Amino acid sequence: MNKSYWNKYYSKKKGLDEPSSFAVHVCNLMTQGEAILELGCGNGRDSFFFANNGFQVYALDQSEIVINQIKKENINPMFICKDILSIEENFPYTINHGYARFVLHALSKIEADKAIEMMSRILPPNGLFFTESRSIKSNLYGTGDFLGHDIYSTDHKRRFIHKKDLIHQLESNGFTIESVMESDGLAIYKDDDPVVIRINARKNSNIL
Repeated sequence: MNKSYWNKYYSKKKGLDEPSSFAVHVCNLMTQGEAILELGCGNGRDSFFFANNGFQVYALDQSEIVINQIKKENINPMFICKDILSIEENFPYTINHGYARFVLHALSKIEADKAIEMMSRILPPNGLFFTESRSIKSNLYGTGDFLGHDIYSTDHKRRFIHKKDLIHQLESNGFTIESVMESDGLAIYKDDDPVVIRINARKNSNIL
């Protein structure tokens, strides 16, 4: 994970944006009062959206710059400056669901696999893990410097994801895929309309 890049990025980016369309989608799949762990919260736009809609939010990001910008005294959302791969198995807060938007493709394959394993450990049985990531079918795939393993660098590094590989990794860690979508039109930002993979995965009830 390129911590220095994200610190520089967020030092120049001020204010909150509207929630992502993925957050709006996910909000309709949870019950008010439930707690959600967000990996890689960035400027907190989805974190605040979830909190304002009645969910307890624990939002993690490795960038101390952005966490210091958005962290407040109130406990919801609770912003935590932490590398997501260093979350211990005995995570101190009770959560119902996990959320990772545009995070897994910012990690190496090994790091992403570890993040999924970690989420499987700390989610309760029947907890949902919501992910949205750039697909190898994205318009940016093949653009910039090729760094190997489906990773290309333009303004920063992105690892483009194979849908079948992500599904396999989730299922290997005790998740059942409830829905999957691979399409453009889901994560439009300015002139960028990438093909993304959206997955709702539920932790199997027989796994503690």
